[in-house]
Amino acid sequence: MMGFINQTLFPEKKVSLLAVDARLESNMKHKLRVRGLELLEIPSHNGLQTPVSGHPDMQMLHIRDDILVCQPQMPETLMERLLKIGFSLHPGATQLKPAYPFDIAYNVAIIGKVAFHNTKHTDPVAKELLEKCSIQLLHVNQGYTKCSILPVTPESFITADLSIARVASGNGFDVLLLPPQTNIRLKSLNYGFIGGTAGFINKNLLAFSGKLEALNDAETVKAFLMKHGVQWVDLGKEWIQDYGGLIPLYE
Repeated sequence: MMGFINQTLFPEKKVSLLAVDARLESNMKHKLRVRGLELLEIPSHNGLQTPVSGHPDMQMLHIRDDILVCQPQMPETLMERLLKIGFSLHPGATQLKPAYPFDIAYNVAIIGKVAFHNTKHTDPVAKELLEKCSIQLLHVNQGYTKCSILPVTPESFITADLSIARVASGNGFDVLLLPPQTNIRLKSLNYGFIGGTAGFINKNLLAFSGKLEALNDAETVKAFLMKHGVQWVDLGKEWIQDYGGLIPLYE
């Protein structure tokens, strides 16, 4: 039985559709396809800075089940493909612009029954749908919230952002707080965010866009994943890269 992912980011079985940056390395795409995953390749959008212009976590937000919010200029071909699958697509009200904070409207991190974001800049359509789905929206100072959070379970995650860690810990989450991960590559920027390096491709199986060992605190990350019963697979052999996450949409 295939179907929509009930709890965003956390599939219950093997993922069949994964949103990725169209610029994801071809060998990584191949490794995902060999595992039977279909890829929804997100093209670069000129309303975003080039390094993050194709990042799925900047252009779309899966609320739960079939409910999907996307930036209003998403290509029609992608919209049609998602509608054909049966998604309830909601174009957001926010036109993305390259300068912060006009680029973060959809970069919301939904972990379990809680969403983290800088609520001053959350897209109003996304806000309304979160409320309708009884997902509590918590304010944090970090605007690139989804970029900053690597989901582990609906009650736990990894981040290098202190403001997120404080709010989450105060709300009962088990949080692994890391120092900034300066080894994460993001073209033409100093380094990327940990939330953009991975995504679940099966129940309790994370795929990393690169090599987990390349993280500064790889052993600490491994121990935290194992503590929560999460396994991982490396899609690359050398570096680890921020591609705006691998977003599971259908299983």
